[in-house]
Amino acid sequence: MSKRLLLTALTLLVVYSAVVIGIKIFEPEKPDEGTDSLIAAKALNYEALRDYTINSGSAVIHYYLFWSMDNNDCKYVADTVLKDCQAETGVNLSELIEIVDITELERNLQTNRLKTEWNVSSYPAFIACRTKAGRIIIDNSLEWNPAQPISVDDLKRWLTLNGLYEEKSGIIIETPMP
Repeated sequence: MSKRLLLTALTLLVVYSAVVIGIKIFEPEKPDEGTDSLIAAKALNYEALRDYTINSGSAVIHYYLFWSMDNNDCKYVADTVLKDCQAETGVNLSELIEIVDITELERNLQTNRLKTEWNVSSYPAFIACRTKAGRIIIDNSLEWNPAQPISVDDLKRWLTLNGLYEEKSGIIIETPMP
């Protein structure tokens, strides 16, 4: 009788161990929260963006990325496109491009404000802007298009258009797609 109890206990222990090991092996990877928290920490508040831009002076050109923590397209651009473009170009994009957090706009269903206030109809979106006589002038933009998502080449063209990157091969790069 004691042999049967020991054998049953040993069998249960082996099965339990196998299940625990199986769970650990096939456990999905946790998402990289470093990018989101890093971007959120450095992000500009959307509500203060207009004053920030105007008060920075007419000699300053701003390069903004309108980004939301809750949007998978934004996460793709941050985790893939920005990182790959930075690796390919050697340009430190985190110092050039200012992140504008529009998470609250998205949560409150107010993203139409982007169109009226910044002429941005979809996001994530990169814009180059400056001020003149107390008004914000949008020079150009690169917006998300679900049919043709922003690629590294699109971002390189946008950087080139804004004089932030020059292709070393000497090939002239076309302007980014709207």
